[in-house]
Order: sequence, then C-alpha cells, then structure tokens
Amino acid sequence: MMELTMKEAVDRYAELKAQIDNYKKEQDELMAYFEEKAEADLEDTKLKTVEYWGTFAKVVVQNSATVKPISWVVIKEILGKVSSDFLKEETKYTLNDVAKTLLANMFKGEYIEDNLENVVNKMTDDPKKQKTLLKRLKGKYKQDMKNIIKYCGMDEHEASDYAFMVQEVMAYQMILRILEASGNEDSVEDVITKVRSSLIVDETIKVSLEVEN
Repeated sequence: MMELTMKEAVDRYAELKAQIDNYKKEQDELMAYFEEKAEADLEDTKLKTVEYWGTFAKVVVQNSATVKPISWVVIKEILGKVSSDFLKEETKYTLNDVAKTLLANMFKGEYIEDNLENVVNKMTDDPKKQKTLLKRLKGKYKQDMKNIIKYCGMDEHEASDYAFMVQEVMAYQMILRILEASGNEDSVEDVITKVRSSLIVDETIKVSLEVEN
C-alpha cells in the first residue's frame, strides 16, 4: 500500500466509503427495478425464475416461498404414517423440499380439484394425442407448455393457461395421494384449514448476477 499520512488515509477512507454508499444505493435501486419487472413478468404464470441479459452478464430473479411451521404436532398429524418420509428428524424437525412444496400449495390454495384426464380431454379430442399427453405431462410448467404446443397446436397464451392448470391439478392429486398414504381421514378442506393454522409462508424474491467469463 502507498505511504500515506494519517490525514490522507482518513480522507481517502471517507472518500471510498462515500463512493461505496453511492454504489450501494444505485445497486439497491437497480435490484428494486429488477424485482418489480420480474413480479410483472412472472404474474399469472407458474414460473419462479426469470432472466434478464446485458452485454456480458445476466440478472436472475427468483421467487421463493419459505415454509415455517408453527405446530409440528399438527403437521405430523396431517402426514400421519408417512411423516418420517417427509420430515428430517434431528434435534428439531425440518421439512424436505417435497413437503415444503406440498404444504405451500395447500397453504396458498395453488391446486385445482380435478384430475389430469379431464384437463387433457379439454385440450384435444384426439385419443392418440390424449394418451401421449397423459404420459408426457408431469406438472412442470415450462416442459408441459412445450408439449401442449407440440401436440395440440395451441398458441403460447392458451398453452400457458393449460400448463398452469395441469400443474395445479397435479398438485391436488399429490395432496390426495399423501393424505391417503398418511391414513388421514379428514377431508381436504379440513386438512387445508389445519395447514393454514399451523404454518407461516413467507414470499421472498432474490436477485443474483451471473457474469460470463
């Protein structure tokens, strides 16, 4: 480091601190801009992530839901006999990713009480295409949308609506399977009420930067 007097070192430190504060303020403003843009672009889709490209870097904005149980007793009651498959028991319980998704869907009402066959029958009357779609649709929004466009010839907007529906129908079917496996005899509505009384789900948004080498 160059030789500085104490006065010069203090002045330089203050100068750098002011620059850093200004850069941080500008960075926060840009992050707020990306978050606002992403919220608009992701609205009414099942996508959780969006990318924005610059000249040599990209910004990735990701939505996530943090599931925070209030009552583990209720959660274990809901999951019943299969609770050990979804809970990692240490000195405290933690939810695995499948359970987080399941409970978040229940908490936020992100499911449709229907089955995949009914949804596919609305997409096309062609039995062969129906059979293919039943095999290929997995409840993954992006891939499902591509398959719906490919096999049904829909435009992106209509395919997006159906992909959205497929994901929420399959979320409901997952709820039914878990409740059946758990031995829980409560109605779905009663279980949803218990979930909402025993969880906190925080919606968060994350902005990250990736620079090309």
